[in-house]
Amino acid sequence: MLDGLSSNATVSKIRAIHGRMLTKDNYHEMLTKRSVQEITEYLAATPRFASVLADIDPNTVHRGFLETLLEKENFDTYIRLCQFQQLDKIPFFDFLIEKTEIDCILMLINSINTGVDRSYLNDLPGYVINHTKLDLLELSSADDFNKLMKLLRGTPYHKTLVRAALSDDGTVDYTECERRLRTQYYTNIIKNAEEAFPDSQSDEVVRMVKQDIDFLNQINAYRMKAYFGFSAEQIKKHQIKISNIGKKLDSYYELDTPEQMLEWLNKNEAQADLTDVSTLEVGMQREKFRRLEHQIYRSFNAPVVLYAFTQLCGYETSNIIHIIEGIRYGVDPSYIENNILIC
Repeated sequence: MLDGLSSNATVSKIRAIHGRMLTKDNYHEMLTKRSVQEITEYLAATPRFASVLADIDPNTVHRGFLETLLEKENFDTYIRLCQFQQLDKIPFFDFLIEKTEIDCILMLINSINTGVDRSYLNDLPGYVINHTKLDLLELSSADDFNKLMKLLRGTPYHKTLVRAALSDDGTVDYTECERRLRTQYYTNIIKNAEEAFPDSQSDEVVRMVKQDIDFLNQINAYRMKAYFGFSAEQIKKHQIKISNIGKKLDSYYELDTPEQMLEWLNKNEAQADLTDVSTLEVGMQREKFRRLEHQIYRSFNAPVVLYAFTQLCGYETSNIIHIIEGIRYGVDPSYIENNILIC
């Protein structure tokens, strides 16, 4: 059981780190840079990334290497925060380790489906190896789905994936595997929160996690309707069946057109003018970003604040990579800036 008062130091520490995260002005300045090297030099001079980039020669950095460094820094920060007041003794706080494990399994499934030999090894996040019970190097040897299932035997992921249907060509439905794994992930987070924390804390965690799922389901449902013309029943079949708003979300799935869905989202969820798919992603994610920042400064609940913080770290890395990719391909800086996820 987590004593709310005993975790106040962790909450304060998270807020201090959050205060050093990149701002809108930082991103605006980054847009004046012309290469990965210049952006790396800029980041190395910020309080947020000075330590992780201190010994890195900007002239040797490429986009993939920088992204890995930033993701490793985010993961290492999460581990340090969990260890600070021994929160890592509570199963709930394994949430980012479990998410990383699922991301690794999904990368491997995609590699198997596409037949790209051992490409997974290039994306293996080595920094997680010492914190996971999975043998990621052994898993990377799987060259078909059945072998992957054998290697996952004895883990929670085996039961989740073993009934996934194989096609005649030996591939498996990636979307269905992702739905199963994400459902397992969120179900486990909620279960661990309810078992570990008093009701006042677990209720806040569960509301935030379910809100996270609702955002994901809403965006995915729009894509299914706009790109594939899915019916309400088809959309429901592909969604994670955990929600804060339940039947209200069903009414959204049952709308006839993508335009009606955008109208519903503008009314019920997004504080933005969603007009098409290009504004949907940014508008919805910005609203989620706003809510996560609100959680960090409104809540004194360490599980809530840490969960929100790790997601904001992910947004920060995505923003940096988005800027680098835009500069690389000569995209207008104003367009890049309009698509950055920040309040």
